[in-house]
Amino acid sequence: MRRNQFNYPTPPSTPTEGSLKPCFLFFGNNGCKFGARCKFSHEVGGGTQAGQPADRRRPSTASRPSTSRNHRPPEGKLLKWKALLRSGDGTARPSHTIVGQFFSLAVELMDGDVGGAQETIRLVVTEAGLSFIKDVIDRHIPMDNISATGVRLWETEIKPLFQLVTHPRVVDSAVLEQEVASIFNYLVGVGGVRMNKLFNYVSVLFQKWPSSTTQKSLIEAVELSLSVLAKMLDCNTTNIINEAFSTYAGTLASLLDKPAEPEEMLPRFQAKRYLDYIGQRVQVGSQLASLEPRVQATLTQETFILTRDLPGRLSPGGPRHNNDHASIAHIKILPTYEEIMSPREEYLPVNDSSQWHIPGIRGRLDREFRLIREDTVGQLRDAVREAFGRIRGIAGGVGYQTNSNNLRTFTYDSATLVDMQFDANAGLDLVVQCDQPSSVLTLTPGQRRDWWERSKRLQAGALVCIMDKTDSVMFCTVSESTMRNKDDKKHRFDKKSPDEEEPTEKAEHLTLSDHHMYLHVNLQLVEANQDDVTRVLHWSKSTGPSRHRYLVEFPGILLASFKHTLDALKQMCQQPKMPFVDLLAPDNVTVTEANLQPPLYARKAGFTFDIRCITHDKSEFLISPQQRPNPKLVESRTALDLTQSAALLNTLSRELSLIQGPPGTGKSYSGEKIIKVLLANKGKTNIGPILCVCYTNHALDQLLEHLLDDGIDKVIRIGSRSKSERLQALNLRVVAQNSDRTRSEKSSLWEIQQSLGDIEDSMRESLRGLAASDSPQAIKMFLVQNFPRHHGTLFGESEDGWEQVNRAPREVLRRWLAGGSRDSPQCRDVELLKEIRLSAMNNAERQALHRYWLNSIIAPIIHTITRLQEEHSELIERRNRVRSDVDLRCLNQANIIGVTTTGLAKNLALLRKLRCKVMLCEEAGEVLEAHILTALLPSIEHAILIGDHLQLRPQIQNYELQSTNPRGKQYSLDTSLFERLVEPPHLMDLRLPFSTLDTQRRMHPSISELVRSTLYPSLQDADNVMIYPKVAGMRERLFWLHHDHLEAGAASHDPLNTSHSNDFEVEMTVSLISHLVKQGEYSPDDIAVITPYLGQLHKLRRRMESMFEICLNDRDLAELEEFETKGQAAPSTVKAKQSSKTTLLKSVRAATVDNFQGEEAKVIIISLVRSNLQKKKSLTCSPRAAAWAQVWSFSATDIPTPPSASPSQTISCCFLPKVDATYPAIRDFTVAILALEDVIRTFCIMLSFAKNLVLGLKKVAIMPVLDDVVTHVRSGALSR
Repeated sequence: MRRNQFNYPTPPSTPTEGSLKPCFLFFGNNGCKFGARCKFSHEVGGGTQAGQPADRRRPSTASRPSTSRNHRPPEGKLLKWKALLRSGDGTARPSHTIVGQFFSLAVELMDGDVGGAQETIRLVVTEAGLSFIKDVIDRHIPMDNISATGVRLWETEIKPLFQLVTHPRVVDSAVLEQEVASIFNYLVGVGGVRMNKLFNYVSVLFQKWPSSTTQKSLIEAVELSLSVLAKMLDCNTTNIINEAFSTYAGTLASLLDKPAEPEEMLPRFQAKRYLDYIGQRVQVGSQLASLEPRVQATLTQETFILTRDLPGRLSPGGPRHNNDHASIAHIKILPTYEEIMSPREEYLPVNDSSQWHIPGIRGRLDREFRLIREDTVGQLRDAVREAFGRIRGIAGGVGYQTNSNNLRTFTYDSATLVDMQFDANAGLDLVVQCDQPSSVLTLTPGQRRDWWERSKRLQAGALVCIMDKTDSVMFCTVSESTMRNKDDKKHRFDKKSPDEEEPTEKAEHLTLSDHHMYLHVNLQLVEANQDDVTRVLHWSKSTGPSRHRYLVEFPGILLASFKHTLDALKQMCQQPKMPFVDLLAPDNVTVTEANLQPPLYARKAGFTFDIRCITHDKSEFLISPQQRPNPKLVESRTALDLTQSAALLNTLSRELSLIQGPPGTGKSYSGEKIIKVLLANKGKTNIGPILCVCYTNHALDQLLEHLLDDGIDKVIRIGSRSKSERLQALNLRVVAQNSDRTRSEKSSLWEIQQSLGDIEDSMRESLRGLAASDSPQAIKMFLVQNFPRHHGTLFGESEDGWEQVNRAPREVLRRWLAGGSRDSPQCRDVELLKEIRLSAMNNAERQALHRYWLNSIIAPIIHTITRLQEEHSELIERRNRVRSDVDLRCLNQANIIGVTTTGLAKNLALLRKLRCKVMLCEEAGEVLEAHILTALLPSIEHAILIGDHLQLRPQIQNYELQSTNPRGKQYSLDTSLFERLVEPPHLMDLRLPFSTLDTQRRMHPSISELVRSTLYPSLQDADNVMIYPKVAGMRERLFWLHHDHLEAGAASHDPLNTSHSNDFEVEMTVSLISHLVKQGEYSPDDIAVITPYLGQLHKLRRRMESMFEICLNDRDLAELEEFETKGQAAPSTVKAKQSSKTTLLKSVRAATVDNFQGEEAKVIIISLVRSNLQKKKSLTCSPRAAAWAQVWSFSATDIPTPPSASPSQTISCCFLPKVDATYPAIRDFTVAILALEDVIRTFCIMLSFAKNLVLGLKKVAIMPVLDDVVTHVRSGALSR
């Protein structure tokens, strides 16, 4: 009899592989498609008679590995495991040996075929499979005494069980989500009974752990047990208030207090991470209990905190509205009606953590959620409040409005729901009719069509709100199915049921532009919950008085830009499983300077990085994270400079690495080399794919292309907004389409699709029924079934026995509703009206009874539709989970995963299952802290943040939350995590060490001096910048121009004007570009124009379109579309020439200052725009270095003497080598300067522009040019 390693006998009844028949498909040319699920043997010797030679059964091939009894292929293990499963399906319970084999073999199956692993878990949750877990807990544990046999029971049964239920293939699978929840719920048991038996035993066992075993085995056992306990805690929300979890966690934690040996460091640290997570989750439960309704009392020690008016029930005045809660988990993303109309200010946490109502990392997440919601949803809330005020104070109208928060809105009158459509994939669509904008009513059909074609209004994804004068508010988004004209792309709802008739002419698709009086837009509910769907259905068939509704559009606001981030923060606050909690939000700060440890994966004893991949000679170069070499040694053997070498060494030895560098110092280059080193050591670190996060799509494309150029393969990009042709085939969607699905996944998707089809048919039938619910036929059928007496009165014999003349049912109902006495205003109860004669009712009672009939007909239909909608939402979510399993397998095979911050929040559920240990974020100084926090996945052990907090801050909308605002400094939402860790806002906050790069390779020294003398005193110039040639056509590399030409609208004093332009600077900029290009030294792509304002960018783009094809930054493209939408109440019907959106060689790059971050050009022209009588200044312009020259164009308001320029340099006009024509004129006189053609060229002004300047002066005053002045000009020109 065979025995295993624990000397347990193997029962002879267990089937062996040799007893199975061979699989002929497996031994064929194409192999077996069933894999581990095949019921025949895949053994080379399978199905043969004893003693038959193996070489006669099947010739061996090089492509098929040899097998033996000790190395069984995984395909046969599933069959053996199923045989063990059947042994548990009976009254006689299996032995210790079979139970141990059952779990051990299941663990082995998890590392084999994916389909086989999924089938194994599905079978574990059957009654037969769960009975094995019951055997361990209810039979074997009570029979065992804590001794050596206890360790044996742990090794043979409990440990394999724990390894099975915490295997990545199990806990990370979306397909198995329900099965995994069932397993852990079963482990917990009713009231925690089964968990108590299991962990009472385990706790005692670990405390009496035999001394003969190693301490490491105990620590590993504790870590495994804590991982199971953490998953138990998450399987059911009610578990977080079960105090037993705290008890068991505390008991297991006490085992970790002993001094650690080097080999115990890794499991000990992992165990502490589980303990931290359990503590945070249990803390959530304890706080939930404390947030129950309670007597409001003001405690003296909390007086200072309470004066801030805390949220929800913590407020002395009670909740502000029905969306004000102490826990962000209960806060809806979009505002409710009560919140919109609430007069009280929202609770906004300050940056002082001692004043938060929730401590630690959950308090940090709570703060970020509330501030970001105020920055995004807050302006939406205020706009809706003001829209309510307008529609309640006016009779109607369509127009363009601006509220006090500068959020522009478009209001469309007479919003009416005319149709509802349903699609299995997209769900419910509402077809809403509104009045055309007033500016469109007078247009011809062709002009109206062109107007809507060019207009950015009501685009797919735009956020709108439907409201009336009472208390109704409903948020929707514009559906993809909205058609701008009848020739638009084919409507997706053309699909008909088999019993539907062919569409008639009346069934034409409703569009935005084809009707001269009305526009038709398709909308989808933002939250298709039961309440909103019910409200929509009642709107469709209202039985009461009709309400006048309005549709309010919020142009430029995309729900996806903030909703996913807010949802992610809510989820993370409930389950705060995050790395570096003690660094990001420490509970108690005892030291202000953090001492950073190496990444967890690099803490193994004797671990070293080999950085030979970046050395010159590719020879071995080992780096120990614990004992770093001198950076000069790295500098001598690699292409990195001294500070870059130091940054590399610091990054390899710090779990949270911060790299700061001025423009041109090689931050991106250093990041690429760090990634290359980490991937080269992937074999011994097991770090999985590296997650690369960027704020913009453009920056992400650049990073991934540079990595590809550096020879890094297996790159996957998440998101569809890439402009790079090279990355199209590397998109996750494309890669996943080429990946095979398992049998279980295919089966699940097929079942889901069939169910979706059934729901679609049922929903369309119900919608048709709802549409006809008020028809005479529907009423007649209702009366036949429920009130036959009333039916007979209306449609059968008369009440006096005479047969009525047949009339149309509609006419019968109309005559009856019009009859009855109108003198008596009293109306009896409907219950009484059901029993009395119809002819005895007055008119008011007839109307009331008719409404009752309609409501009775509509109610069951609405109930059916809402139920179908809920089922549809659940199926769509389930389908997405199944598909995400394929995505997860693809991502786990990658080396690099690139994603934007928005894309990461959108795919957070998928990425949190990813087993990646390294996250790198570029331009981290521009990224909101919330976006970085969402990027810190539970598996991350090494975070690398690269950026510069001295340049641009993160962009936010609300000035009241900005750190530059004295009132907003207490919130400082625009302070990035990078800046907070490098320069904490409070003296007692934890400060992290960071690396600084100080050698720039981009700017000429005369330009770099501008930033060296102000922001970067230690900035050094590399040798290459010393040999830059002079700029053709320019005498100075850095030039400041002062002028007195006012900006557009300078005298309007419009406080809501947030974007500005200056026509003089537009013409000057275009003329200067023309001059530079004519020098023949630069392609237009070498020249960049940047400005702080979208208004100026808009004019520059329009002006340069006639001269150059321009390439716009992707962020500016989106923002310009928004600007054009807001700034054009009535777009021109003449179609303008579209700008090129591709990066052509002959193109001038135009961008705002914010969005030019991370890019460079040889020549940069900056237009600061501001010049007004009120001396209002422009936005702060952080200097962005160019490779050769940087030309600044300052307006009068912004002309403080630059740090690097003397006053004389500031106002001098010296920029052509050929000619120097400077003619100072007295400001009090309006003059026109008549000069030679070369003098005009000196000022870089075309002749036509010079003429325009003269005419624009409104007065003609010619100042004669003296001969000596002309001589001076000519002599100056000749001398140059």
